[in-house]
Amino acid sequence: MSDPVSVVIPARNEAATIAKVVTTLSVMPCIDEVVVVDNGSSDDTADVARRAGARAVFEPEPGMGHAIRRGFAAARNDWVMKLDADLEKFDTALFAYMPEARAPGVGLVKGAWNDPNDNMPMTRLLVMPAIRRLFPGLSGLEAPNSGIYMLNRSLIAHQELSGDYAADLDVMLRVHAAGAEVAEVDIGRIAHDARDLGHYNAMAETILSFFLRQQERQITEELVVLAQDANQVIRSSLGYIAARSRSGGPVTIYLDQTDNRGASILKDALMPFPTARVLPLKDAKDFTPIGPSGRPRFFAPYPSANEDQAIRTALQVQMRLEDEMGIDLPELLLMPLVQDRMAMGGFHADVALKVDDGHVIKRAALEQVAQDHVRDTFVPGLMEMFQTFDSLPDGLRIGLMPIPTPEAGNM
Repeated sequence: MSDPVSVVIPARNEAATIAKVVTTLSVMPCIDEVVVVDNGSSDDTADVARRAGARAVFEPEPGMGHAIRRGFAAARNDWVMKLDADLEKFDTALFAYMPEARAPGVGLVKGAWNDPNDNMPMTRLLVMPAIRRLFPGLSGLEAPNSGIYMLNRSLIAHQELSGDYAADLDVMLRVHAAGAEVAEVDIGRIAHDARDLGHYNAMAETILSFFLRQQERQITEELVVLAQDANQVIRSSLGYIAARSRSGGPVTIYLDQTDNRGASILKDALMPFPTARVLPLKDAKDFTPIGPSGRPRFFAPYPSANEDQAIRTALQVQMRLEDEMGIDLPELLLMPLVQDRMAMGGFHADVALKVDDGHVIKRAALEQVAQDHVRDTFVPGLMEMFQTFDSLPDGLRIGLMPIPTPEAGNM
């Protein structure tokens, strides 16, 4: 794969070394540009970088993640290599291995290196155990928290990356949640200066908090929402959908009506998130999971007299996937049909899901929906309410269940 590569280098007070770094990278094959992110330097890092041939951008808010977000946004190519500013410690010729490792299906290439002066306590004692327990699909990596890597930024909502030390891990988990492969190449040995325990203690607290947050948001579990109309989704579940999308989790929404104003509002609300997609309901029968967990969770509107197509389709697809994968999927959740701020029919909530930072997107969408004289049903809060399918009255539940198709040999 020979797509051009942008290099992004976060830098703070690196005027003494940044020129050499830029010059070295600029002559490497595949490198199309070098972007230096001046993260609040008090020296002339940006000016020195420009004179050496880089494009310098500024990010005044301190923090590795803030600098990375700014650099990824400024890059002109989708393939972006993120490097540190202390490259004099590396054999930079080995960096060419990362572009060479790109292949169909690969979304991130990690540069694995080892340091004779550092036994990697953060990797051994925190990152690897957390990944083995929470994200087992990545447990084969040797250097999961390496800050030297190359990614296809079009796969993730890079503007939503964590603003702190966890940003590099956030990139990796988002690419993984998007269903792309994370590869790894050896880029040699380096010798960093020894770091004190205070440095590792601060990093450990930040990284642990990040892992716990991503575990709670279940970003590798795909959400699959089926509905007749986008307004149903906006009113009842967009907060949770948006929160999952902002975290990098895959979301697939199937609508019977995809060309009305509500559908346009929903698509616009989710446009910044590459892991979210809105498709016609008729295509739901062919659904294939994107998320690496392989255990999608289905949502559909609470059954009503005229709107049962979505729930019946959801049950059929869920049954098909369970047969194909030989596992039980999470229980179907039903969204309330809201009118005048009230749930219609016999809806009885028994599940509450956190909206978190998704409420901002939901509020904006509801304000647009209100322009079509649909009452704004947004109630400030951190939860959206759902009902489990199994809690429906027996007669209603059984009447909705699909009839299993007999095997050809049993007919």
